Amino acid sequence: MTTCMIPGAWEVVRITRVDSCGRPVYGDCNAVVSRCIATITDTPEVEEAEPRTQTGFDGTACATEVGCDKVNYHTIEATWSQINLDAFSFMNPAARITRDSSGEAIGRFGTQRIDCSAGYAIEVWARSMGESDACSGQSEAEGQWYYRVYPWITGATPGDLTMGGTDEVAFVFTGRTKTRTRWGRGPYNITLTDGMPSGLPEPFDPDEEEPYWEGIVTLPPPEADCDCIEVPRPIPDPATLSIIADPADFTRMTVRLAADNNGLGPVLVDWGDGSPVQEVGDLAAVSHKYAETTYGAPVTIRVCDKEDPVVCSEKEITLPLPSDAPDMAITGAATPEEPNRIAATVVLPPQAAGHVVIDWGDRETTEADAGDTGVVDATHVYRYPGRYRVCSYRAEATRERTCTVADVPMDPYSG
Repeated sequence: MTTCMIPGAWEVVRITRVDSCGRPVYGDCNAVVSRCIATITDTPEVEEAEPRTQTGFDGTACATEVGCDKVNYHTIEATWSQINLDAFSFMNPAARITRDSSGEAIGRFGTQRIDCSAGYAIEVWARSMGESDACSGQSEAEGQWYYRVYPWITGATPGDLTMGGTDEVAFVFTGRTKTRTRWGRGPYNITLTDGMPSGLPEPFDPDEEEPYWEGIVTLPPPEADCDCIEVPRPIPDPATLSIIADPADFTRMTVRLAADNNGLGPVLVDWGDGSPVQEVGDLAAVSHKYAETTYGAPVTIRVCDKEDPVVCSEKEITLPLPSDAPDMAITGAATPEEPNRIAATVVLPPQAAGHVVIDWGDRETTEADAGDTGVVDATHVYRYPGRYRVCSYRAEATRERTCTVADVPMDPYSG
């Protein structure tokens, strides 16, 4: 059943500090929840496409092709009637906050510098109106709210401020959205997924231009409080490991590892050969050379979150490492109904994380989990016959790829 989004009365706004990669900043005083916001205005900044006209010898137009407009970013103007002083430093890190002897914010200095090095996220909730606004079909749901999140906004250009007269004092700030955020599903539980409190139903893709998400959520918004509050560090998922041979060592006995810990800080790496456990930053690449005594023997690399060391990833490798690129074979898989159908079998090296991406060469891709076998079988149907360059690569190490040419339609016995 499709849900219709009908926002009702706006209820709550939450602003959260994010870092220079668009990741939430965890710890004390990194979020503010308020009901005292007058308006939020979203203005898409559109780049209009120029029409392309083909003219004849006499200068008359033969054909005109109209392109597609493009949204470069969204301008977000927020008008606050009440705001925590620390929130000024979220929106503009250049703002200098004055604190009393107990550390409470009591004032701020104006600044003419707009710092866009980091940023902030804005979430808004409105009571959802509609036929099923009470429970959305889930017995555990506490209601239904329209929700929108801008995970990464930078800049906070101040607007006009009028003091005196009959109008209420309001603080106006304008920022711009950024994309390719690492907000993921977010640091908060906002809805129920399969009966369990969770973040966004799907994470933001750091490789896509996605300035916001909007939809229906089934957990109530947070309570408004003028205090600057803690953003609790979530329990992390096991880190995704990227393991390849260090290209500087032709013996392939040196392993190069990077751990994606979902923006939650450093990990502890146990190389499995009795060497000391090593602390490595999130997404930082580090190399480790194994001794000749490990030649031909299986070694288990164990990577654990530093703050929650019970959350770990493991990968068993054998040294020296085999080729880092996947093996791929393509064959014809034509049927009378689908003469341009081909099949691909991709075999990952044992050090790979398990996800494969196949680029079929016609702007179509397939992503699949190789599971415990390390093998992915996939088929694809081309719209037109022709020659296509088909490439497969590891999702966590995109430079490790194998490519071949498919001549479509392809003989079922060729490859």
